[in-house]
Amino acid sequence: MFNLMKTKSTIIFMVTVILGLSLLGCTKFIEVDLPVSQLTGPAVYQDQTTATAALSDIYARLRNNGVLTGNPDGTSMVLGLYTDELAYYGTGTSPLESFFTHGLLPSNTYASSLWSNSYGQVYAANALLEGLENSPEIPKSATHQLQGEALFIRAVLHFYLVNLYGDIPFITTTDYQGNAQVQRLPASEVMAHIIGDLEAADQKLTYGYPAQNRVRANKGAVRALLARAHLYLEQWSLADMYASDIIGQTALYAVEDDLDAAFLKGSISTIWQLHPGVSGANTLQGKIFSFSSGPPAIAALTQDLVSSFGENDLRGQHWVKSVTQGVQVWYHPYKYKLTENTGVSQEYSIVLRLEEQILIRAEARANLGDSDGAKQDLNTIRNRAGLENTTATTTMQLLAAIQQERKLELFTEFGHRWFDLKRNGMAEAVLSPIKPAWEPKNLLFPLPESELLLNPNLEPQNTGY
Repeated sequence: MFNLMKTKSTIIFMVTVILGLSLLGCTKFIEVDLPVSQLTGPAVYQDQTTATAALSDIYARLRNNGVLTGNPDGTSMVLGLYTDELAYYGTGTSPLESFFTHGLLPSNTYASSLWSNSYGQVYAANALLEGLENSPEIPKSATHQLQGEALFIRAVLHFYLVNLYGDIPFITTTDYQGNAQVQRLPASEVMAHIIGDLEAADQKLTYGYPAQNRVRANKGAVRALLARAHLYLEQWSLADMYASDIIGQTALYAVEDDLDAAFLKGSISTIWQLHPGVSGANTLQGKIFSFSSGPPAIAALTQDLVSSFGENDLRGQHWVKSVTQGVQVWYHPYKYKLTENTGVSQEYSIVLRLEEQILIRAEARANLGDSDGAKQDLNTIRNRAGLENTTATTTMQLLAAIQQERKLELFTEFGHRWFDLKRNGMAEAVLSPIKPAWEPKNLLFPLPESELLLNPNLEPQNTGY
């Protein structure tokens, strides 16, 4: 089925080779003294240090490939182009153009890499979980921490995959022969498994971070994704509960009032972020989105998005940068401001942050009939952006105002805009006027052609492809 699973590669190869590369300096989460030649499969899971190194390698993979990478084939770029956030300026030969024009085909290499890289990372998380089951030498508290993080990672990956592709397999084993014949599950069942993984992780983790700079998951990261999952399922009370719990952790999290500091590695609003990988490096997003002269090499913010920021909206002033050449003006995301190695890394890629949780709770409360609570949360985000309190009065107006704030607050952050349009039934109304090739089939990506050839049990292809 999956490119990683179609050979007889085992966890021994996966950990020894890839971890060996990371230990040479590519990703400095921790230091490991055990020689690479000694990193056999059993040894990895009989020692807390090497088991932690295997987990750190999975985090590095998340940064470099798949749905959470800041590279051009990650969701921040492809889903920005897929919606009304980004306009495409690259070549017609790039797989990115098909996302912008809604001409996506099952042979698109970027859509395929989102699938294959993500399932490869799921496989690595499963390998860690299986290895820890047979490792009595590792202290129980450390085992719980590692298991909780692996379950969280598996849930994150399936969450993105099910929202991109619809019905998908939910993989919980490293049995490559079984996985090669696996069938898709209904999206509702996949979401139930995701929540099950997150609830199990929640039981194993605490709010204490196991590493500096919040680069590994804790209970806050788990509950942040639980809040989002329940929001998407319209389970408003649970979304409210989990978001409220995180918002209430005032010793850990607070709204970052300084917009220029919101995406620095030390931001107090960060719940979970990814390490840049090399000392002094900054984010991949900063590299791919920024440009200093026109026309843009890949993409620029759409005029519609830029115009959506009111004159007094500080986010438009601090998170959007203009580039002028002659009479032409382009705009690019300026959340991440650094594009080069700065000696000491200053910006990490932020995946989960407090402001999203406040907007989740606002939406949940509005749907629960708690207009005052919803307004309070909405105004927290608006006031921090330099805006006055909302003028919304009815529930419908309040929900529309919350979606507008999500658009302005979360733009180009791992596909929030696309998922919001889709789950609220707004995709066709918003995108069909600006995407001539729009069709209802575009609500789902096509399953990769290469995967269907490897595993016919994945049939049928998503409708329309």
